[in-house]
Amino acid sequence: MRELFANLAVIAATAATLFFLVPQIVKLVRTGDAAGVSTTWPAIGLASNVGWTVYYVHGTLWAPLVAPIGASTGYAVTLWALARMGRPLGASALRGAVAGAVLVATTALLGWTALGVALGLSFGVTMVPTLWTAYRTWNPSGISPGTWWLGLAEAVLWGFYGWHHADAGILTFSVIALGGSAAMLARHAATRRRVGEFGSRRSG
Repeated sequence: MRELFANLAVIAATAATLFFLVPQIVKLVRTGDAAGVSTTWPAIGLASNVGWTVYYVHGTLWAPLVAPIGASTGYAVTLWALARMGRPLGASALRGAVAGAVLVATTALLGWTALGVALGLSFGVTMVPTLWTAYRTWNPSGISPGTWWLGLAEAVLWGFYGWHHADAGILTFSVIALGGSAAMLARHAATRRRVGEFGSRRSG
């Protein structure tokens, strides 16, 4: 029975991951408002999801493989949407490249289990710039709450799947994603009444 629930959880978690960035991309394209949205966030997210793809292939975890492939595409499109709005991406792309290099070095020096944990922790690294940008922007009107509600859902579902397979990397991701998504939703709730006011739009 637990195996059945784990299989259902990974299907639902994959769907949540695939659609995670859709509300944010739609809002960026539709409104042209990127206030509170970091450019470093999708750059590091792209690097870490390429890492997850390699990690799943190595571990022959085929069921969740589509999730990081789809997420990589989503982060790339988010970068495109931000660039389309005139946001500079050079520094953020460099940070993403550094994050990718760290993951490669971790695998080479410490092995695949260490990579899994590093990938879980990398979501925390991904969350730092987006939380920093959202919390320092007086009116982070560019944030899409739908993205972060999906973030909460995928955190819970991946957590169950990681617990079932005793995978430290997936469990680490789940805990960090849960806290980060909750923090973003809290920021949105605290500032959603600030209509017509704009704070700093600098990216983190």
